[in-house]
Amino acid sequence: MKRYNLASLSRSAAGLILCFLLLSLVVATKGETAERFFISIPGPTLSYVPLYYAQEKGFFSQEGLDLHVLVVRGITGVSSLMAGEIDVTCHAGSGFSAALRGIPIKIISVTRDRPIHELIVGPSIASSADLKAKAIAVGSLEGTAAVMTRRILQAKGLDPQKHVTLLSMDSPARLQSLMTGKVSGGMMTPPATYLAMDQGYKVFGRGRDYMRFLQTGVVATDAYIKQRRELLVRFLRAWNRALKFYQDNPEVMLPYIQKKLGVKDAELARRMYDDDAPYILPGGRLSPEATKEIIEIGREALRIKEPIPADRVFDFSLATEALK
Repeated sequence: MKRYNLASLSRSAAGLILCFLLLSLVVATKGETAERFFISIPGPTLSYVPLYYAQEKGFFSQEGLDLHVLVVRGITGVSSLMAGEIDVTCHAGSGFSAALRGIPIKIISVTRDRPIHELIVGPSIASSADLKAKAIAVGSLEGTAAVMTRRILQAKGLDPQKHVTLLSMDSPARLQSLMTGKVSGGMMTPPATYLAMDQGYKVFGRGRDYMRFLQTGVVATDAYIKQRRELLVRFLRAWNRALKFYQDNPEVMLPYIQKKLGVKDAELARRMYDDDAPYILPGGRLSPEATKEIIEIGREALRIKEPIPADRVFDFSLATEALK
């Protein structure tokens, strides 16, 4: 390695070399101190566009986090969380169901309390009776999509246990299965909802019209909250910043939505954004009324008879810290 003799160099040259060495040291130190942080999500959907944008633009690295995003199904996300393989999961529906059953995990932040899911059915479905003995695609059978599907079907006079068959599929498979006729309905989110509707498929029910529920949120184990609380607060601080940027900068996010989700039509990207951005909860915390309603919906869906205190399921103290 070449050695520099600073005494033989001009002051300006020596200064430049010292600045370079110091900058290299700072960069190396930052890289060494950034902690690897693993998060699982259901898929690269609109709800997680802010997450990807913040990852690319350094929001998380500025909080000392080396963020890794894993795409897995709901049950897998919760299992990986419990096994300590990931730090947090955004499978809020599956995490919510697990917490209601007494699994030691908590929802520490909620992004949306009104689902953006819509139950899309084929052109031949003209009434509720047409769905009898048919298959409907959802995500996890205990996740957000399945809970919403059951409530919509019940409101339309159908018994989800008797009249239809719910099939667990990831987001891309739901759209493909609907288009190919393998299922008669599918619970979907944008842009799949728009793509299906533009092909003549119909909205059988919008999730937000039938219930308040956890659309997206952050879930951590009780043990991790206790042991790595400061790390989780740093994550939530960057996540809140990402969501605010998403809401405040449509001129930036609209082309990013097109790029990240492969949406060629600018008008479609606008439709997606306008249906999503206004419904983000500031600060990631639910009101006491919303918390109670969501727990009651969960108890009903899981057929849990005993009352469940809010602190068994939610811990918004970290979200409060992240706002300071």
